[in-house]
Amino acid sequence: MAEGSRSARVNRFFDDRSRYVDRFGWLLVLTATTVVVLALVDLGALSVDAARWATVLVTALVAATMSLALRASGTTRLWQRIVDTILAVGLVAAGVLALVTSTTSDVPVTAAPAATVLLAMIAPAVVVRRLLRHRRATRATLLGAISAYLLIALAFFYAFLAVDQYEQADFFGEAQPTSAFMYFSLTTITTLGYGDLAAHTELGRLLATTEAVVGQVYLVTFVAMVVSLLAQNWSQRPPDDATRAQRGEPDTQ
Repeated sequence: MAEGSRSARVNRFFDDRSRYVDRFGWLLVLTATTVVVLALVDLGALSVDAARWATVLVTALVAATMSLALRASGTTRLWQRIVDTILAVGLVAAGVLALVTSTTSDVPVTAAPAATVLLAMIAPAVVVRRLLRHRRATRATLLGAISAYLLIALAFFYAFLAVDQYEQADFFGEAQPTSAFMYFSLTTITTLGYGDLAAHTELGRLLATTEAVVGQVYLVTFVAMVVSLLAQNWSQRPPDDATRAQRGEPDTQ
């Protein structure tokens, strides 16, 4: 009875029969493009006009990423519309913000940093939820797994920027370009730890260690899952001619 009610609650949010389910290709392209752009471009070094439109662009990327993640993960149409409405409002807010700001110091990377962090954290969570329902390893499984990994790094990038903006002390102890936060997120999730950048605030350190733990747990969990599904796929394949001959089975041709 409890299992049925829990399943009913989940079905309010997800529909695994949606036509968009497992279409992770575009999500991966968009996420990878966003990561590359944010790793190469220092948004804080732009002119006032350029920074304004950069805010709109980054907000639009967050909105598009969230929308694609929800659709590929099988979210119901009702919740897709609700979230799309929220994202549209955020995009309009970014446009208004771009018109009223006067200096680059007044222009955040996104229109609403706290909301951006929340949405960015939800994106990999819904993708992971969908991947855990896969019973066979397909191209969609691999594309989704890579997308979720990059989405985690992207989510912590926004979290680091939000902490840097809201706290009085600089995240790294001194001012750094926005591209450094993407670089720091990628090196943290992969636990490379070059040592050239480190979080100096207490909240920053907590977020950094959390990302490292989440990244490693994700890799261990999903590598094991994909290997298990691939082994299952292999065991279910029909035996080839050589295997039939070894077993003494007649040639079917």
